[in-house]
Amino acid sequence: MLKVKDIVSAIEQLAPPELAESWDNVGLMTGDLDQRVTTVFLCLDVTSDNVQQAIACGADLIVSHHPLIFSPVKRIIEQDVSGSILRNLIRHDISVYSAHTNLDHADGGMNDMLAKRLSLQQIRHFSDEECTDGTGRPLDAIGRVGVLPAPMEMGDFVELVKDSLGCQTIRSVGNPEEVIKIAALCSGAGGDGIYAAYHAGADVYVTADVKHHEAQLAFELGMNLIDAGHFETENIICSFMADFLESRFQSLNIIASDAQPYFK
Repeated sequence: MLKVKDIVSAIEQLAPPELAESWDNVGLMTGDLDQRVTTVFLCLDVTSDNVQQAIACGADLIVSHHPLIFSPVKRIIEQDVSGSILRNLIRHDISVYSAHTNLDHADGGMNDMLAKRLSLQQIRHFSDEECTDGTGRPLDAIGRVGVLPAPMEMGDFVELVKDSLGCQTIRSVGNPEEVIKIAALCSGAGGDGIYAAYHAGADVYVTADVKHHEAQLAFELGMNLIDAGHFETENIICSFMADFLESRFQSLNIIASDAQPYFK
């Protein structure tokens, strides 16, 4: 009989909690480690809609990427969005486990999966020197660098990213005719990794939530940049975690969220 703690143990072997950033909140958000599990629901965000999906499919456990509880909870009331979600989860006895920056950092985790989704080869971490040089402060080596199977123009690589991640829209900085051989990436909000990508020798950097002055920095460095969207670069957790859990728990019923990007 599978329990929540069995699923948690498997995930934490892949992505130990100690890999998480100091500001992050990972682990069991609500529920019971000894609760029996027959169905797991996978999602990027624990939204009210995803909770309704989990209830409808009879899920005992939700595994998310973004933490359900991030800021301190001051009250759990129906009139508050997060309070309503928590009340619904408790009412239906659904546990929630979140693997966030620990999964981003992990070997074989989120960023390695994103690199493989973009068909990169010879994948490696940013080095400590690449993360520090030019930034004025050390950055965590959370991103990845890899080589394209064959050189292609920037415009074609943009289309590859759109097709691979299902992007409805995409923002880019750079020359669409420049030949791309080496790509760097960081899933989610990775605008502070532009210098690291540049010093890693990447021809293009793929990330999300890029700010105006981060785009300006890429432009000044002559660095091609792609903002593929936060949802699009991280929603791959659903297919990734489904494969991971299916390989370890054959009797487990696994359902993935059908959520769509917020931005259209």
